[in-house]
Amino acid sequence: MKYEIDFQFLPKGSDQCEEIGGIADLVMGEDAGFGVIPNVGDYVDIPRSRMGERENYRGKVCRRMFRYVLGYCYVRIIIEEADQANWSDHR
Repeated sequence: MKYEIDFQFLPKGSDQCEEIGGIADLVMGEDAGFGVIPNVGDYVDIPRSRMGERENYRGKVCRRMFRYVLGYCYVRIIIEEADQANWSDHR
């Protein structure tokens, strides 16, 4: 099975997610290799975007959604912005 991972960022106080990167931020499985998918509750730090509109995307995984279609697993990971104090406790 091939996995396509899409990361989205949920800023504090917002109900709208921001796209991080392109449609498939990470492709794994078969010839694409293997990797680790962050779990709900994990803290992640994604470096600055290519366009430079944010310094980085840093927060806690609040949701993961899986969709299976013809040998593919599409995974959407929602990263919720975390307070600096909470982030400092987990790095």
